Amino acid sequence: MNRDLLRRRVNQAWVTIILGLFGFVALYPVYFVIVSSLKTRREYVSNLFGLPHQLALVNYAEVLDRFNLWRALFNSIVTTAGAVVLCGVLSLVLAYAVTKMRLPFRNTIFVFVIGTLVLPVQTILFPLYQTLVTLHFVGRYWGLMVAFATFLLPLSVYLLAAYFKGIPDELVDAARVDGTHHGQIVFRLMLPLSMPAVATVAVIDTLQFFNDILLPLLILPDASRTTLMVHIMLFRGQNDLSVPLLSAGLVIAMFPVIVAYLFGQRQLIKGLTAGAVK
Repeated sequence: MNRDLLRRRVNQAWVTIILGLFGFVALYPVYFVIVSSLKTRREYVSNLFGLPHQLALVNYAEVLDRFNLWRALFNSIVTTAGAVVLCGVLSLVLAYAVTKMRLPFRNTIFVFVIGTLVLPVQTILFPLYQTLVTLHFVGRYWGLMVAFATFLLPLSVYLLAAYFKGIPDELVDAARVDGTHHGQIVFRLMLPLSMPAVATVAVIDTLQFFNDILLPLLILPDASRTTLMVHIMLFRGQNDLSVPLLSAGLVIAMFPVIVAYLFGQRQLIKGLTAGAVK
């Protein structure tokens, strides 16, 4: 066998093994949570890692009824959807302004916005909270939406601006000649042309917003307005909650995120690979 061919196959084998190990580490917790949610308490203790002998869907019914997850799920969906829309609209307008509008110091503005990505969350958490208190947004859905959008806006602007730069300026100039104002250009021209990037931003923001614990715990202290992840965490600390019940709650928490990813999967892949084919 050719030595170069043998070396190539050995390298491919090592890459396959390493990727397989990473995949196992990433997927095993998901497997453990799903399988544990389908076991009774007795079977979980006697068969910790194996598949369930009989599916026990009673855990889902109990966790929904006992811990009022429906309300927490509703809170998470409302705040996440509102924050995604708010962050998406703001990032679209700002990305258009720094890439297509002839603004003075637009590059400086863009660098300033992107520079906030390197700031630790803790440095702006207190002033942001004080601002929300002043605006009477603490304890309200809008307060959490604004906080979410604040933290994810720089990354969203960065992704959309990188995509907007690939759209020819001639299209924007032609729209301006026809008398189209900037708002119409953003939402009737730039938005349809950049749907892969918008979908990428929406999926990333949804994952971040829905799974966040710190901001909802700080901004929505009312027990009736807690988000799903905070609700599960609090009940885990306050009650003697079995692993099968906790796993059922986590599976319910994963479901909306998985649905959002499946709906945006095609556009997400296009958005992530767009720069590679230019």
